[in-house]
Amino acid sequence: MDIVFDRGNKEQPKGHALVYFRSSSDPEDTWVSYLVVLPITVDVSKYVPPFLMNQVGELSAKELSCFAFPPAPEQLGSYQVLDELAAMRDDDIIFAGTLNPTDVAAAMMSVNEAVQQYAELYAQVAAISAPGPVDDEGETAGVGVNEVLYGLMSDSDRLGELTKLVGRLKFAVEGSDPSLVKEAEEEISLLAGHLPDNHNIPQLLLAVKSTENSGAELADLYLQRCFHLVREEYGKIGQIDQKIKELEGGPTVV
Repeated sequence: MDIVFDRGNKEQPKGHALVYFRSSSDPEDTWVSYLVVLPITVDVSKYVPPFLMNQVGELSAKELSCFAFPPAPEQLGSYQVLDELAAMRDDDIIFAGTLNPTDVAAAMMSVNEAVQQYAELYAQVAAISAPGPVDDEGETAGVGVNEVLYGLMSDSDRLGELTKLVGRLKFAVEGSDPSLVKEAEEEISLLAGHLPDNHNIPQLLLAVKSTENSGAELADLYLQRCFHLVREEYGKIGQIDQKIKELEGGPTVV
């Protein structure tokens, strides 16, 4: 599915849009949800009472940055109503294809896919327009697209990206390609800025680049440890730390 802008344009998404679908049984029937990309990240866990943390599940450890509500589109009526509503609110209008309104699960997946595509477009624009750090010559350095995307990701998505980058770094190290090694290291370091310090990314990098026989096993343990931290599986973290200690022959990682 590729979203199409009926109002606004993909080069300058506003960050808020009415996303609509046509019914597969009646092309004139319009089903709509409202999509938002927040300009700031939100740590949901700060606002959830401790006794509700288990019920909230993964949301307790994620940053909520982009979403659609309702999660499945609701019937609005004619396209004219949609157009007038968007004009009044200055919203983008995006078309995301056809769906069967009675299949709520599939409709929710379609809305989520539209959210992800819209958020990626917004991230690209934010990367171009956002001010970056000032260099030695007083010029402003731009913020990369990946920097913005990492900020929009949940912790679980970041770890998925970390796993891919670690694989890329391993390939570069095994192939003795200094330029690829540097590129993968820089990307991992960029991603590490969006993860807590207790994920021990510098130690992970050292393990991946190690020439010791235990290097590959250590890297795998450090990566597993990151996932256990996000899932709050503290018992398993203790087991991982003990294995790391045995391989490194030093103090337990904290």
